[in-house]
Amino acid sequence: MTVTPALDADQDALRDAFGSFFAKESAPERVRAAEPLGFDARLWSRLAALGVPDLATGGQTSLADLTVLAEEFGRHLVPVPLVESLVAVRALERAGGGTVPDVFADVADGRAVATFSPRPAVAGTAELVPGGAAADVVVGIDGDELVAVRADAPGVSPPNLGATALADRDLGDPAGSRTTLAAGADARRAFDTALDEWRVLTAAALVGLSQRALDIGVDYVKARQQYGVPIGSFQGIQHKLADVATALAGARLLARHAAGGDRFELLAPMTFWFAGRTAEAVAAASLHFHGGYGFMLEYDIQLFLRRAKAWMLALGDPAAELAVVATRLAARRWGLDDEAEPTGLAAELRAFLAEHCPPELVDHAWETGTLHDWGLHRALAERRWLAVSWPREQGGLGLDPFETAAFNEELARAGAPMDGWGGAELVAHTIDICGTDQQQREILPRLLGGEAIACLGYSEPDSGSDIASVSTRAVRDGDHWIVNGQKMFTTLAHESEYVLLLTRTNPDVPKHRGLTLFIVPMDTPGIEITPIETLGGERTNVTFYSDVRVPDSCRIGEVDGGWRVLTVALAFERSPVAQGQTRRLYRQVVEWASTAERDGRPLLDDPAVRSRLATIAVDLEVGERLAQEMTTIVARGGLPIVEGSIAKLFVTEALARAASNVLDMAGAAGVLQHGAAGAPAGGWIEHTYRHAQVMTIHSGSSEIQRNIIAERGLGLPKGR
Repeated sequence: MTVTPALDADQDALRDAFGSFFAKESAPERVRAAEPLGFDARLWSRLAALGVPDLATGGQTSLADLTVLAEEFGRHLVPVPLVESLVAVRALERAGGGTVPDVFADVADGRAVATFSPRPAVAGTAELVPGGAAADVVVGIDGDELVAVRADAPGVSPPNLGATALADRDLGDPAGSRTTLAAGADARRAFDTALDEWRVLTAAALVGLSQRALDIGVDYVKARQQYGVPIGSFQGIQHKLADVATALAGARLLARHAAGGDRFELLAPMTFWFAGRTAEAVAAASLHFHGGYGFMLEYDIQLFLRRAKAWMLALGDPAAELAVVATRLAARRWGLDDEAEPTGLAAELRAFLAEHCPPELVDHAWETGTLHDWGLHRALAERRWLAVSWPREQGGLGLDPFETAAFNEELARAGAPMDGWGGAELVAHTIDICGTDQQQREILPRLLGGEAIACLGYSEPDSGSDIASVSTRAVRDGDHWIVNGQKMFTTLAHESEYVLLLTRTNPDVPKHRGLTLFIVPMDTPGIEITPIETLGGERTNVTFYSDVRVPDSCRIGEVDGGWRVLTVALAFERSPVAQGQTRRLYRQVVEWASTAERDGRPLLDDPAVRSRLATIAVDLEVGERLAQEMTTIVARGGLPIVEGSIAKLFVTEALARAASNVLDMAGAAGVLQHGAAGAPAGGWIEHTYRHAQVMTIHSGSSEIQRNIIAERGLGLPKGR
């Protein structure tokens, strides 16, 4: 797992300084006053006095630093071509500022306004250049030359959606003002580098725009009353805002990673495309929830919608960005070459899985629907590989969260049937944090040592995602409890030694306050298991509890205090396991499509196929960043409640999108199941399509995750 760099102290200071400056100097009134030209000359002078765009010279600031500035720029819709100027300065410096010393000096200190044309000139004219109506210097590519052209700004822009300073600019040789910075292949490389920097900085600006648009929308729905309540309590509004907030979280992490990480040339177009799509969705949702007021020009939200669309169109049709992503993916064997060879323990695990988890074992697990194999489970336990993240004194290896994530990626890559360990580790963490000394002595070693697994007894026929409404009763009888009731979806109950059982112990208090959790041996008399077959191929179960006598020593936490314990358990349950499944599907599809043909040509030459794969690859990158953010929080000793819901929501919905996408891509043959002759990718496409639907419900449905994000993340009122 590649870590996305966090903001350092200098970047925090940069954000705070320019955030305060822009809040004062680019208030919505100033933004409006700059229309229709879209340029505020006085504000530009103030920026120059602060050392912008000179910040971009001499290695003073990295591209990652500049994304912080760009995000604040976007948040305040600053009416100057800041991003384009920074890119132009960096391009001029790389080309050797000494070749155009006067131009470079004037541009760097802000005496001349510079801009960058992200699209090549056509017949010597760069069309609708961002900032072109205000710029004294334009850097762009004309034919096989990267050029800097100095000429008076036209000072007028055609009416346009974003009210930005657009203008056509002559990149020929007006009045002898053209300087060639590079020619031939060098020019193309220099332009591509500048363009990728423009993509990433514009993406950061779109992230800032999105954040402010979301803030405006959230503030409005909290205040706006309808039917006697804030409209922010309406579930339809909450869920839409949770969706766009999730995408925004991914866009911010992706932009930060693109600027400071590796694979820059691949991540740049991915980031621009995803941030642009996200910005439009965020602004549109916030405007929509303003109702009719959103269309009134006196309300600020329309400023953000207009610019969100206009900024992303500066490079042309956004669909063309997916084509760029596809081309760059194809050059890297569709990203498979980017999968680093594992090292250390992860490398040992890959060799181990080649021996102990062959395709036949994976096939058998899915044929039976029991995604647990005792042989594999115990072989992992013998090496203490089940509990790699646990302290050595508890039988683990003490790996940090990032090493653990890399280890788990190898398991996902092999398709190892690990549901048994997933439930067991969740229960183990719950016992470790909330359990009694006796439970920690007697049960933890069995779970961590691979001797036993545990299932979850939460859901009931009439209380699925609404866990707190359970009706399974536990009634005190001396030092025992008598349990009666029924649980649904107790997956792996038929293999488990224990069930983490949620019961109602007090029906006379609000539902969250009358719950108690027990860890109950599955061989206790009165427990009956009935199998259920599922769409995704997994076997789950109904479990019945008839006068089951449970010792009070099995209780975890306080009587009627089960909700607090359950919160701990859920924090460990909502992990982005679907990310590994999407990555495995992507790899399977690429390997299949690499040899498949359609209409006599390679499938990977089909533009529609390439676009689908590019979209999945972008979602994988975003999912990776969200999963890594969760891991970072865990590494700091926190419980990623909201971040876990964000990651779980995004990666499960991304798996469903990917499965549907590649099933369409496979065409009529895609419906063939595993084992059928001619099934694309061995039938795993069809299988994953079915399984993906389950994953959006498993461990808390997407709707529950949206509730958590809306209420705990965005601070919206309790849903209704």
